[in-house]
Amino acid sequence: MKKLIILLMSIVALQLGAQTITNYTTTDGLMDNFVECINVDVDDNIWFGTSVGFQKYNPSTPDWTNFDIANYPDMVSNSIKQLNSTLNAIWIGSDYGINMWNEPVLTTYNSTNGLASNQVKSIDVKDNSPDDIWIGTNQGVSHFDGSSWISYSTPDLHWSGVNATAFDSNGDKWFASPLGGITHFDGTTFTL
Repeated sequence: MKKLIILLMSIVALQLGAQTITNYTTTDGLMDNFVECINVDVDDNIWFGTSVGFQKYNPSTPDWTNFDIANYPDMVSNSIKQLNSTLNAIWIGSDYGINMWNEPVLTTYNSTNGLASNQVKSIDVKDNSPDDIWIGTNQGVSHFDGSSWISYSTPDLHWSGVNATAFDSNGDKWFASPLGGITHFDGTTFTL
């Protein structure tokens, strides 16, 4: 009898701790099953970057909105590598530059108008601000202040580029390089 009570208590405990896991695929509306990146915006919409475009999923409705070159010819690529959001826009990175989606406008940035390189490795936003966006590329990092760009590369950063940017409480930036470790930037001086 004691073993039966322990078994029943174990089953109840397992049921209380159970979680629901839902898998979304193309059958459910996902554009492609090859998903490279994901981001949740301030309105709790979920953005997916796939090999055939990017899309927004609104879980409260639920409905999917698809973005690809066929429907949005200003997109730089359908193969989306990075996504991040600010208070007013979604930033979409690829191997051919970046798009900023601020509905209904899709703005393109690349190495001819602001980026250190077209091959985007990271999009990092400080405090969801549209005025403090850092784009890591295979040749350095570019900072967008809401209206203009400034790019940094060697000798300030390692030659292998920037894969991620982090921000500390002092406002300093920390850049991760795939082959060069970490670079610290206090706003004035780079320390490799």
